[in-house]
Amino acid sequence: MVWENELSDRKRTILKSIVDDYIKYAQPVGSRAIARKNVLGLGSATIRNEMADLEELGYITQPYTSAGRIPSDKGYRFYVDHLMQIHSLPHDEISKIHQIMDEHIEEINQLIKNVSLVISTITGYTSVVMSPQINSDVIKSIKLIAVDENRLLVVVVVNGGIVKDKIVRHKARITEDILEKLNNVFNRELVGKTVDQIDRQTILNIQNKIRVSREVFDIVLKAVEGCIEKIENIEFYLDGLTNMLNHPEFSDMLRAREILDLLNEEDVIIPLIKNSSKDYSFEFKIGSENEFSEMRDLSIITTVYGSDGKRLGTIGVIGPTRMAYGKVVSAINYIRDILNKELVRILDDDS
Repeated sequence: MVWENELSDRKRTILKSIVDDYIKYAQPVGSRAIARKNVLGLGSATIRNEMADLEELGYITQPYTSAGRIPSDKGYRFYVDHLMQIHSLPHDEISKIHQIMDEHIEEINQLIKNVSLVISTITGYTSVVMSPQINSDVIKSIKLIAVDENRLLVVVVVNGGIVKDKIVRHKARITEDILEKLNNVFNRELVGKTVDQIDRQTILNIQNKIRVSREVFDIVLKAVEGCIEKIENIEFYLDGLTNMLNHPEFSDMLRAREILDLLNEEDVIIPLIKNSSKDYSFEFKIGSENEFSEMRDLSIITTVYGSDGKRLGTIGVIGPTRMAYGKVVSAINYIRDILNKELVRILDDDS
């Protein structure tokens, strides 16, 4: 940042005190409150002068006359880049994490759901977790089931216990004998292949090896391809949306409704999490740094998770700019370690 070195140690300490207090109490911070901490041994008048400089430089603002100061987006940015402290999680929160995560889960999707739940529970904000994007998903089984004479259910299971299904409606006559033949051929030809290995030639080979009408084959193929498309699509889990209502920034119900509606839009969430940092560092988007103007009161913290050094998905938190950044980073770090270990276990058990 061009302004990285423009703050003296004294100004940095005062800025950190303002941010810490405002995060904790949600009230503008005055010079006397900082003086009472006696971290610098300075009087209120000297601190007021330093705060005036910080305001002129754009790190803090005064919400109304005669009030204390609150951090600006620039102030929060400097805080997370240079001043934020990362502490170990309290034992009670660690215990709560393990209570939710210690189930012996065998399916990746259920694991991701639990991770999303525990993040929102521990941080008190809205969690967002993107499911693993494994282009080399190996097909473990395919099952075709007649729901009734006009509906066919196709279930595809890939490694990690990920299950995708699709129901297709049809008017063809598909007997149990035909279904058995289709099940046998699709499992023989596709099981053990990765999703990205299945091309048009693979499908043509299957078609040549089974004697069914083109109509029936196309019905089954449409359902199988629909399941594979679901595997390749990005899925994400949101938990704790109503946590937003617990923060004074969103006491205005119209504003709260606007935020909740926005966060329910897939086209908004996916770009936020898909474009996260490629390495395992944390990415912060604070207030006006967000591309959507409606998110000017929000901060988004994201990072990636994975196994064996491979980036699989994104994990993060959405909350007010007055967010407990250090606590969020501590919580996500701890939960991510558990998630990564569980991914290794599930994928290894399934290989």
